[in-house]
Amino acid sequence: MKKLHYIAVLAGVSAMFGLACSKSAIDRALTDIDKPDKQQTGIAANIETGGKITLDLNNPRQTIDLLGAGCYFYSGHIVNGITNYNTAANWLWQDLGVNVFRIVLRAGGVEDVNDNTDPNVTDFSKFNFSVNSNLVDQITAVKKARLLNPGIKIWAIILSPPKFLKTNNDVNHGGTLNTSVSNAYAEFGEHIYAHLQHLKDNGLQVDYLSLMNEPDQNADNTGYESATFTPSVAQAVYNQTGSWLKTKLPAAGVVMPQLTAPDCIDVTHTVNYASLLNPYIDKFTTHQYGGSSAANFTAASNLAGNKGLYMTEWHTGFGSTAPDELVSALDLVNKFHDAFRGGARGWLYFEWGNPESNFGGLLYTPWGQDAVRKKNYYSYKQFTDSLLRKRYIPTTLDSIVNFGADNVTAFMDNNRGMVNVVNWNTYAQNRVRINFGRNISSIRIYRTSATENQALVWTQDNVNLNYYLVEFPGKSFTTIQVIWQ
Repeated sequence: MKKLHYIAVLAGVSAMFGLACSKSAIDRALTDIDKPDKQQTGIAANIETGGKITLDLNNPRQTIDLLGAGCYFYSGHIVNGITNYNTAANWLWQDLGVNVFRIVLRAGGVEDVNDNTDPNVTDFSKFNFSVNSNLVDQITAVKKARLLNPGIKIWAIILSPPKFLKTNNDVNHGGTLNTSVSNAYAEFGEHIYAHLQHLKDNGLQVDYLSLMNEPDQNADNTGYESATFTPSVAQAVYNQTGSWLKTKLPAAGVVMPQLTAPDCIDVTHTVNYASLLNPYIDKFTTHQYGGSSAANFTAASNLAGNKGLYMTEWHTGFGSTAPDELVSALDLVNKFHDAFRGGARGWLYFEWGNPESNFGGLLYTPWGQDAVRKKNYYSYKQFTDSLLRKRYIPTTLDSIVNFGADNVTAFMDNNRGMVNVVNWNTYAQNRVRINFGRNISSIRIYRTSATENQALVWTQDNVNLNYYLVEFPGKSFTTIQVIWQ
């Protein structure tokens, strides 16, 4: 956890024809169809000199089934601090095509001292769930999200065991589970059960549960809740604490969530945990702060097998206090490319909203001011619109100079397709032939660039072709959405 390209997308979106685009903008694009010499146009339909992108529709791969973001530090900024809360909530939980909300089950102040010596008898009077405002505010945020998006699921993560169960007697600064404490694994389970019961009492059921966060990180110097777990210790936690929860929760009338792990900070470290945790978990997870590449995701996805691999935390602008807005937006798309080209089935942004200047949130949420959508929001929305329940489709590139295979992804379902392309180069890649593999009836092209935010730059119905010629300006992200004929 860290505080601190022109695309063609294929998918049918008849309900979105007017999204982010005025009538005059569409009129300009339609007029420019007859002017193939103009490099600023969205489409040139009569000359194909810029190479090819071919979709392999006969080899569909993983289905994308979870998209969302989380509340880690700044849920209070969303529900209490910004001055356009309802508008921001609509931007996040109605306008985005998301279906999962990540929350944090914090330990600090909740149970600093063991409630009693019997983990099977919980004294709820010894737990304080209001000591940390984020625990309160995230419940408010989830309830608001569910008003706007009733199907949204809850994914909870534990950052640290309570301090009485830590080797360093501190929920911050690393340390690990102190197994010398009597019934340590069950006591850890009781602490988690108390959180889940509290959420149930507030009308919320957790669907997915991670018992640790970035267990591979040496967190001794971190100022937030954290804990380190070696692969063998992580195995013991998921075996013993997980087993305790699977017995306790149903008996207490609390639904047992699916267990997920290991949420490593580095994609490449996932392989160190996979075989040991596989018998005890339902889904594999990783963060994307280190080791991000399609090859590394593929290695982790292969070990995850049918349980699937999910990218559960990253934010663009990471590592810089004042990153460039457009560069960060394009980098976000390439992280999508790495994960999905490597087999990931879902992707979660770090925070829904964040007041820092490094794009830690999908919205910029300064206290006492309006929340603002930056280009990372528009890139996220452009990429994920209509993405849920589509399957990743391999692509091949031929004779393209200004971007490579790792800058392209494609997805499809029975009715629609989408292609995403980032052109990082300063120069345009014009008149690229997109070979769809079957006839399309309509096409919509969206772009994010220095001057555009998910702008609808081209639309055509009654296409009746199995290809289309598309231009990709420099420093841009383009999505092509199509409806199959």
